[in-house]
Amino acid sequence: MAEESPRLPEPDRQLKPANSAQPAASASVPKKERVWFLALGFSAVLLGAGLYLLAPQGFWPRLSAIGYAVCHQIPERSFFAHTHQFPLCARCTGMYLGALLSLFFHLLRGRQRKFAPPALLVILGLLFMAFALDGLNSFAQAAIPLSTPYQTTNLLRLITGFGAGICIGAVLAPVFNQSVWSNSKPGAALESLPHLLGLLGAAALLGWAVYSGPEWLKAVLAVLSALAVPLVLTLAYTVLGVMLLGRANQYKNWRELRVPLALGLCAALAQILLLDILRLLLTGTWAALKL
Repeated sequence: MAEESPRLPEPDRQLKPANSAQPAASASVPKKERVWFLALGFSAVLLGAGLYLLAPQGFWPRLSAIGYAVCHQIPERSFFAHTHQFPLCARCTGMYLGALLSLFFHLLRGRQRKFAPPALLVILGLLFMAFALDGLNSFAQAAIPLSTPYQTTNLLRLITGFGAGICIGAVLAPVFNQSVWSNSKPGAALESLPHLLGLLGAAALLGWAVYSGPEWLKAVLAVLSALAVPLVLTLAYTVLGVMLLGRANQYKNWRELRVPLALGLCAALAQILLLDILRLLLTGTWAALKL
């Protein structure tokens, strides 16, 4: 009787189709992400084009359209580069440049997920309180016919704005790191008083440049202050997006994060555009608010 040829075990036969189908399944994930990235990128271009077309013509007016969404832009409370008014008032200029500086510091320090130590948080809290009190005092001077404790100035607005901006970066950066990255580090970027003093020193240099630096440097800082608005909003909306999508702590690098970042950018541009439209409808002008 002829001997039968050996047969493969049944489990081995079932493994082959499963293994051959696996690459196709894994390849569908990047393709889906590419589709979302392209769609969000196209949406961001449309929103940016809408803001560009809505704003008055010219580089500086279009740059000011960004600040128009978040700032009163009163000329008497703003700085000028050459003859061009900053897109943000003195207080908002300091706040967004301070946030940009603080975020850059945290980026250089790595993906640290912890907040500053309690002693430094107290100092940061005092800086933010000074910002709030000076803002209330400034508002009272303009809107309420009452005597105020002191007469604020653009320099004081700028200084307290920088303090608030450093606080924003000191909070937003750890929140971003602990919400987004799967490989964040356990320490705090702002971990000691020398770090905070160095950050305040850098802020003082930027403040000097805004207040009395050369005109070309003022112009550069004016552009950076406006661009810091969508940047801060993008990072905040990216954190919100990964939380709502249930994708927290699932990203290892910026390339993997491109879809949530594009979503955050779209949300930031949409907010700026909608606030611009709303303010324009309510006031009928691109001029500064009258307090």
